[in-house]
Amino acid sequence: MKEIQENVEHDLEYYQSGIRQLYMKHYQKYLFIILAILLVTVVGIGLSESLVKWLLIVLFLIEAGLVVYLLRYLKAEAFENYFQRIKAQLPGDFHKMESIEIQEDDQAYYFLDDQALYVKLKKKNTRNFPSKIRQYTLLVGFTDELDEQMLESPLQFFYYDITQIKHSANYKKEMLKNTNFIAKRKKRRIKSAIFTILILALVGTFVYFGAKKYLNDTGRLLFEKQVEQEYQDKIGQETRVRISELSVTNEDETLKIDLPKHFHEEEGSLLSVDNIKGQSSKTFTSDVLYISLFMSEARNASSLSDFVNQVMEEEGKSISQNNGKKLHPDLFKNEYIVTTKISENGQDGANNYTTYFFETDRNYGWIMCEIDYRSEAAELNLDQQVHELLRSIVVDRDETII
Repeated sequence: MKEIQENVEHDLEYYQSGIRQLYMKHYQKYLFIILAILLVTVVGIGLSESLVKWLLIVLFLIEAGLVVYLLRYLKAEAFENYFQRIKAQLPGDFHKMESIEIQEDDQAYYFLDDQALYVKLKKKNTRNFPSKIRQYTLLVGFTDELDEQMLESPLQFFYYDITQIKHSANYKKEMLKNTNFIAKRKKRRIKSAIFTILILALVGTFVYFGAKKYLNDTGRLLFEKQVEQEYQDKIGQETRVRISELSVTNEDETLKIDLPKHFHEEEGSLLSVDNIKGQSSKTFTSDVLYISLFMSEARNASSLSDFVNQVMEEEGKSISQNNGKKLHPDLFKNEYIVTTKISENGQDGANNYTTYFFETDRNYGWIMCEIDYRSEAAELNLDQQVHELLRSIVVDRDETII
């Protein structure tokens, strides 16, 4: 017994460097897996929000704790303590190994105790060290299967007689005949499957919510860029035009106005919207003149007063005045005029903003006119220009001019 103990201790001391490499490789494998999951979790925290984000933060803290826990096993003193424990334990286990049968195929070694699988070691995770004990070889390696000893006892040590090893092409078929083997293998596979499912579930949760948020943000960004580009293209396509009249048609009624002669040479932009949801409009904008014609089918408001209130509320204004004038009692059922004059830097009447509301048989509408003549040196009677514009209104119903 003393000779066996001395020989075992000799083997362990002699192959300590190789054993250390397998020891480090075992923990590094789990460390790399956790670090990869940790990286995915960090990305998920950045992409997720609300409850999922907090769950991922908790998961991140757990994973960080596991990393710290594994790092303690990679310290030199941790391996030294483990190595001394194996030196004390392995000589006593030597005689028990004599009853263990070893078989192999192309992929792994199978150690059997009374025809039941004791442990399976893949060849890529093991090393064979020639022993000082005659006819014996020391095999050291680690298993990929999960168990409660995978951290505290990472490596498997076996002494076997190389002349007794069995090479069986039908090994798996023979082992399936043994119910103990099937039960133990099933238990190990269930543990591995549960662990794998948990990892996939966590990663899947991150991928789903992270990808969902990413796609939503990306889609919204692309949509906003598309809208902006279309708007810029539309603006870029606009040409500066000169007009002498402006008209808009809605519900078979056409409203037309003539611009005062003073503005016939004024260059500006012309925009129109034709019969969208029962509404049509046309707008001319220049540096000193803004005119907008708008018509909305009658069912969109209960009365002209209701229509006026809707417009004022949308613009954040209140009805401040109505001069009571009726310019076209023969064309419109009702009329309403709101005029605002703005004075700046002591100059009275520098800006005239007038909104003329009207009601026809089929539509409610407005004519908005703003004249800003502060840039001109010559004086201009703004009231007269607005009055001239409003007096020019004509309405065409079913190709009949009234």
